[in-house]
Amino acid sequence: MERKSRKIIERNKKIIFIFLFLNFISFSQNINLIEEIEGKNLAERKTIIFDIRPSFPEEISFPELPKIEIKELVEETSISKIKKNEIKQEKIKNLHLSFGFGSFDTRIFNIDYQSKKINFGISNFYTENYRENSEIENFIFYSSIFEKNYKFNFNISFGKNELPGPLTNPFDIERDFCNLNLAFSHYFDNLILRFSDKNYLIEDDKIHFLNFNIEIPFKNTKFLTDLEEEIFESEFNIFSIAQYIIFENERFKISCGLKFIEDDGLRFLPQFLYKINNNLSFFLNSNYRNPDLWKDVIMENWKEIKKEKLKPEESYKIGLRFNIKENSLEISHSYNKKYLWEDIDNNFLYEPFRDEFWETSFDLDSKISFTDNLSLFLKLEKNIFDNKIFYLPEENLEYGILYKNKNLISKIFSTYKGERIFKTKEIKGYSTLNFEISYKDKFEVGFGLYNILNTKYEIAPDYLGEKKKFIFWLKF
Repeated sequence: MERKSRKIIERNKKIIFIFLFLNFISFSQNINLIEEIEGKNLAERKTIIFDIRPSFPEEISFPELPKIEIKELVEETSISKIKKNEIKQEKIKNLHLSFGFGSFDTRIFNIDYQSKKINFGISNFYTENYRENSEIENFIFYSSIFEKNYKFNFNISFGKNELPGPLTNPFDIERDFCNLNLAFSHYFDNLILRFSDKNYLIEDDKIHFLNFNIEIPFKNTKFLTDLEEEIFESEFNIFSIAQYIIFENERFKISCGLKFIEDDGLRFLPQFLYKINNNLSFFLNSNYRNPDLWKDVIMENWKEIKKEKLKPEESYKIGLRFNIKENSLEISHSYNKKYLWEDIDNNFLYEPFRDEFWETSFDLDSKISFTDNLSLFLKLEKNIFDNKIFYLPEENLEYGILYKNKNLISKIFSTYKGERIFKTKEIKGYSTLNFEISYKDKFEVGFGLYNILNTKYEIAPDYLGEKKKFIFWLKF
């Protein structure tokens, strides 16, 4: 097993070296500086065409301060510009119906409607999953209303998942859940108000995250006030308040903030972004917040939360970001107090624990286009100094070939996750080979095959990962 793992790692290292060499050649032949400045979205090449996992609409929430990104440097901050960016939509009316089926008696159904002022959707996902007693089923309804001066978002998901337990001690436990999210924002001439309420009901636990946000923008400066209340059914809550002053121009953006969290104290939260030139930028990010880990418990059948009142997460990150054409490289160093997962009480379910660690990271997101239709892509996240951090993999890697024309998208790719350390054992790294193809005209038909080589691996100690699986789908 160790010899096989070493071969996989060595193979991936060779692939990365070859890819970087090809990238160097492509840079020397054709350098384009426009995409980075425009904040071009390059996610398509690395996104699964049709995700067979249960998916939930992203909760609409308003955090105390979004991370500073390059594209924000070229966006106006006036109320009129915000309205144009967030409210303006094409006059479209589209109704989409899709369904799919696959391995492990997987069944998927989706209906989605979009128009200028409203969109809504309903979906259902069911699978018997890759192990006995690990069945998953969920229902989702989501909708949004867009008007000239306000937006309203609503989504609710509910269902069940069975907890299989480790191979050495199988469970017979079923977990019911409900996740409800509401968000409302109103745009005045010189003021933006936002409100959100995120709710979880997992078995007998009820948790609320209430957030109220006020933004006052000026020409190059804006003031941001953020209030949050975390409410538990067990009759205690956690209150937080934050105040930020944000200044930006064409070359840099700076934010100074103070945030107080009940029972934990006050923090100074600086954020800074300086665009050295069109390709290189320097950044500093900071974060201090009450953690929301309940979605992880819904999505993963090997996790639980017993201690509701969790201490805040905290992180400070400094680094350089380099962008050329469809390639980005980031090198950063960070201090973290974040929640990882470990079976602390030896009941074979993994609980969150806050760990304190330093991390130096190398992140590469790259694409080489051979023709207009054929390209090679790679995404790598690597802990440079190889310091062992519980639960986190040493590296994550995804690479493959993408073919795309007017109607056809085909993708063959491999994913690799590095070794991870838990209290009871060390899990070796593993890789999977996957294939997806879809044809789209007046309708869409597609097929995906995952873990083609049926690689055996563990997602946590004694929890086996998914076997070879397939999915077939139609969309009208």
